[in-house]
This record gives sequence, C-alpha cells and structure tokens, in this order.
Amino acid sequence: MQYFRPPPARRPLIILSVDAEPAGLLTRKTLLENAGYHVLSALNADQAFQIFNANHIDLVVTDHLLPGATGTEMARTMKMAKPEIPVLLLTGTVDRSPDTEHVDKFINKAEGPDTLLEAIAEVTSGKAADMPSTPLLVKKHPALSAEDRNQCATMAHEINNPLESLLNLLYLADAENEMSETAHGYLVLAREEVRRIAHIVQAALHGCSDDEALGDADVPQLLWSVIEFYKSRFASRGISIETRGCFGGNLAVYSGPLRQLFSNLLLNAADAIPYGGRIHARVSNACEWSGQQRRGLRVTFADNGCGIPTQILGRIFEPCFSTKGAHGSGLGLSLVMNVVRKHDGSLHVRSSTEQGHSGSIFSIFLPVRRPGGPA
Repeated sequence: MQYFRPPPARRPLIILSVDAEPAGLLTRKTLLENAGYHVLSALNADQAFQIFNANHIDLVVTDHLLPGATGTEMARTMKMAKPEIPVLLLTGTVDRSPDTEHVDKFINKAEGPDTLLEAIAEVTSGKAADMPSTPLLVKKHPALSAEDRNQCATMAHEINNPLESLLNLLYLADAENEMSETAHGYLVLAREEVRRIAHIVQAALHGCSDDEALGDADVPQLLWSVIEFYKSRFASRGISIETRGCFGGNLAVYSGPLRQLFSNLLLNAADAIPYGGRIHARVSNACEWSGQQRRGLRVTFADNGCGIPTQILGRIFEPCFSTKGAHGSGLGLSLVMNVVRKHDGSLHVRSSTEQGHSGSIFSIFLPVRRPGGPA
C-alpha cells in the first residue's frame, strides 16, 4: 500500500481543522500531520474564527454540524474575509447540505482517509471541481416527517463520527514499519470491514434521503470496481472470481445503491463458500423473462457455497432475517431487494443444498430507464 504525501512545497501547508468531536479532531490532526501538513485545530466556530483571523491558513477542513453554527455558515463568513482560502466540508449525515455555495469541496466522513487526502490535494492545487452556483435542493422523502428526517440525520452523524476516527486510526496503524506482513493484512481487512459498516449505515438510512439522481453509468465497470475493492479479502480466503461483461453496458442507474447491492451479494457469497471456492459474476444484455418484456441488463452472481435451505428461501429478503445466526444482521438482502425495487427491476434466486452440487444463483434484471422518466 502506498501512503499519500502532499506535493513538494517551500513550507508545509497550514490546515485549520474544525470538529466538535475531540477524538475525531485528534485523529484527523495526526493523519494530516503524518501526511506532511501543519494542522491547527478548533472545536467550534468561535475558536475557528479566532484562529482563522490570527493566522495564515491555506485550507479549512470543517465538519458541518458545529456548536453555534454550521460548517456552511462558517464557510460563508470566512469567504467574506478571505475569499481565496478554500473550504472543504465534511459531513457525517446522509444528505448533502443544501447551502454549499461557499464550499469548495464536499465529502462524507465515512469515505475514509484516502478520499480526504485526495480531496485536500485537489483543493490546494486549484483543481477542485466547481460547486454549483445555486443551492443544491435535497429531495424530501414523502413518507417521512421532518422529525423523522432529523432523527435519521442525527443517527448518521453519531455513527459516522466514530467511523471516521476508526478509519483514520487503522490507516495510521497500517503505516507503521515495525509490523509483520500478517499484521498488515489484518489491518487491511479491518479497514474493509469498517468501510462495510459505513456502507451499510448509508444504505440503511437511504430511506431517509432520496437525493441521488438517476444517471448514466457503465454497470459492468461499477461491478468490477466493487470486486477490485474486495480483491485482497477474497484472495486471503482462496476465493476465485470469474467475471464476464458485455458491450453497451451503460444504463441509467442509482450508482451508490447499486454498488451496495453488488457488495452485499458478493460478501454473502463469500461467507457461504469454503476456502478455495468460486464466485461467477456476469453482466449481460437481456430481455425481461416475464411481464412487460422490457430490455435491460441482467447481473448474475453464482457461487458453489453451502446453498440456502428450501424452507427459508422465501424469507431471506425479510428485514432482520439472517441465515448466519448471531453473526448476521439480516439487513444485507433486505437492502438488496430495496435497491432492486428502486430501479423498478426484478430479482430471482435459485439455490441447492445437495452435497456436491450446492450453491446459489442471484439474478437481477435492471430495465432500461430514462433519467427522470419511467422504465
């Protein structure tokens, strides 16, 4: 693993880091200083303003939810005083803030230290993507009240704050030289598991936030990127993955939830197969087997695992129902079904527990859709 270092400079860039969580502030400061930056810290907007006005600052990295002011409100005031100083906004909530006019970059805390360091490199090199000139409107979920949405946002923030600290600490620990290769391998797997928690949290709370737009994406490439992410995990268990794509695999999809669907099905397959097992992942052009006979893509996952007993096959998509006993949350396949429905698609499962012929096949049909229109 290669660790990020900022580009050479005459002096270390000075970053003002703002967060109401002392533990998160400390781990972020350590991460940034190890990457070669000089860091000043503040626990609230008032402290941040004092440091900002009294010191030369190259970049502000701030949480969105702060005592007395939000990160976007603080960014607006800072830009009035020093418009040339970029502001990078972090959030632990699901929704993007609707008021990002004065923010140069926006990332979720659960995306991890690599994303944070890359974002800092972008904004300090002047290559950050322009933010929208008008406020970004956040869609409201029609089934939820304002109180419910606020509770969802609070839950996401409270969960993602410690997740950010965990990811930063694992990143720092993995950078230590006096550690065996085996220990480094354990840390890599630990980082993947923490990221998996973050993905599950985001997906579980996605019902409180429906702000991701339907957009054209290369579905086979989305799947390959997820497989690449878990490549080391599968290799450590001797699991081989055979993949097959198709030409013209672009489709209007919700990329984030679809990645989560791929992740859940791949990890479920890996949990079901023995050491040295196999997973087949395929994306093909297809026509719906029944109903409207729509055109689209079929994504298939097949494994040679233990299979799913017939008596529980009809319950696997129920929330909180798990085939893994105390080791499973029962959320994974429920979230998979939610994503399939979000795409107006269909899902079929075949499974066998017969010795020597056991395994499962999950087949997802994603119909052709137009952004903003029906399937």
